[in-house]
Amino acid sequence: MIRSAHLSAVAGIQHGFGEASDAAEFWAGPRPSWKQVHGTRVAEVTAPAQPVGDADGLRTRLSAVPIGIVTADCVPILLARRDGSEVAALHAGWRGTLGSGGVGIVTEFARGAGDPSDWVGAIGPCAGPCCYEVSEELAADFARRFGPLACPRHLDLAAANAALLVEAGFAAPEILRHCTICERTANGAFRFHSYRRDASTARQRSQILKV
Repeated sequence: MIRSAHLSAVAGIQHGFGEASDAAEFWAGPRPSWKQVHGTRVAEVTAPAQPVGDADGLRTRLSAVPIGIVTADCVPILLARRDGSEVAALHAGWRGTLGSGGVGIVTEFARGAGDPSDWVGAIGPCAGPCCYEVSEELAADFARRFGPLACPRHLDLAAANAALLVEAGFAAPEILRHCTICERTANGAFRFHSYRRDASTARQRSQILKV
């Protein structure tokens, strides 16, 4: 499990970005049920074990209710209010980053976040610009939105989402630079599940919890 220094400084929350070796669930609790769909909807969890339908982001003020998302190359984003009163978890693939008409999941979250300066966040392991090669058309779309790509046709989804958070008024999030496609452990095993690498349905979970 990987932790962020930014989020660890917030009193009263626990969080973790999962690795392939982690248990499927970090903490027991009445989790909401939802379906990730590579969209931009952020659902508010107001009751334990609440069914929220299709969503790529969750937020809650409830205590002892873990919320999170699952990824295998997409971007996991965890956020918390500085006073620990609310937490959120967002899932951003390229669709949720670029969004329809430029309205992505970060924009959707910002609409209900109140004062963005009240929040801190971190971006976890995802497909890195070292490995995430896309079509010329998609690369051009990202270059128009976020500026020239450091490597032609290679997306930096973590940096793009960090830029979106800053544009929306949030403090610059901590980017935990771990590539889910190529990073290995000391014994040579792949550290993360990766759909692009293995075409597998295995996922790692990233979670945040108000205690």
